[in-house]
Amino acid sequence: MKILRAFGVVAVLMGLLVMSVQAAGPPGSWTTDFTILNLESQPAAVQIMRYTQCTTGCTADSGTLVKSVTIPASGSEYYNPAFDANFPTGFAGSIVVSSDRRIATTVTVANDQTGSAYASDAYAGVSEVSSSVFLPIIMGNLGVWNTRIAVQNAGSETTNVTITYIGSGAPAATTISGLPPNMMALVDQGDISGISNFNGSATVTSSGSQPLAVVVDEYKTSGGVLVSYVGVPLSQASTTIYMPGYIALNVWATDFTMVNTTGDAATVSVAFSGASNALNGTIPANGSVYVNPYIGAYGGLTGSAPTSGYYGSATVTSNKNIVVVYNISNSGGGPGNYAMGYVGFPATGGAKTVAVPLIENHYSSGWDTTFSVQNIEGGTANLSMAYSGNVAANCSPCTYQMTTSSHTFNQVTDGHIPAGFIGGVTITSDKDIVVIGDQNLTGGAGDTSAGFPGIATQ
Repeated sequence: MKILRAFGVVAVLMGLLVMSVQAAGPPGSWTTDFTILNLESQPAAVQIMRYTQCTTGCTADSGTLVKSVTIPASGSEYYNPAFDANFPTGFAGSIVVSSDRRIATTVTVANDQTGSAYASDAYAGVSEVSSSVFLPIIMGNLGVWNTRIAVQNAGSETTNVTITYIGSGAPAATTISGLPPNMMALVDQGDISGISNFNGSATVTSSGSQPLAVVVDEYKTSGGVLVSYVGVPLSQASTTIYMPGYIALNVWATDFTMVNTTGDAATVSVAFSGASNALNGTIPANGSVYVNPYIGAYGGLTGSAPTSGYYGSATVTSNKNIVVVYNISNSGGGPGNYAMGYVGFPATGGAKTVAVPLIENHYSSGWDTTFSVQNIEGGTANLSMAYSGNVAANCSPCTYQMTTSSHTFNQVTDGHIPAGFIGGVTITSDKDIVVIGDQNLTGGAGDTSAGFPGIATQ
């Protein structure tokens, strides 16, 4: 079930670039940086273009070339606008990365705050765009929680965009008029008049079938937490969704939202690897169900989910096409700062070669990563892991036999790479796998965790 992505032109949505916060939104100023990964065995000629943010009555922006670079075969390129003297300070907008080879990107978003006010997360650059995009987790004045939606027109013509909210207490639809090609508009749910205690979903559609790239940031208005995820295109809706790295362990908890993308009620079942727990029920036509076992929220589903001592994976099956986004946080009795967002993988999302572009072991001031692998074929999976970075790995390649359907690799304790390592890893398996990664600053204050997906390279 290998998926080949057409990466000839990759739309990388940058919701904010070196931007000072406005009246609404999470506190602080924000910067995004990203790594471009060449997925092919030939050098890639890459161009990075920037486009200004579209506000009311905006005019088209033809774009400004930020950088041209040749990335070696299977190599990577890191770009941070804050380190580029030619990049304008205070810029807000979007970026498009184009290449003559298949590429992928991992984007990190972080603020300029310190201590408990620091917040960050990561997401994959948007490679598959669509005129219909689903956003499973949307919040508006839900206590201290809000979301903001960044919408980029990835088409060739100016388009109108409609954001339709789903769930109890949903506000009226939000419209974005006249969004030019490649430009981005930002909609903060905290700015919507009358929205209160909204915890639902949304769909984003364009006029004239122009494709869109969408990223959502979940944030605390009090600061200190950011969770980012990429909007799910209709083409990624599936009757089977995989969630690697599902955690209900010590202070860590997982919550998730499932959205029914069809006009008929969906019958769903959620299974957890290595556990007898299961959830069953229905999702209304074009509706959504929110599940948070830690607080006993099951959205009308029957059964149970793991609530303590569990670290594995989950698989959702349905008779209708659905999409899933899940959050992992230390809200289960912890300080509630660390939080990461992930998009569930569809049935076609598995591959036998997956790259994790960011791998660290006590790098710099103490940054570490883990990555979780889910074997979606069943049986035993034999893994071979080739690390590439600033120093040599301790094994070349490193191997592991997965006799269970899920396993998490910890760079600090596995012994695969030495302390001070920063780089990436390519995982080769004899079974189809899906992978997520996360970054964290050991002992750091604030939300120093960031989650991102592994990238299928074949």
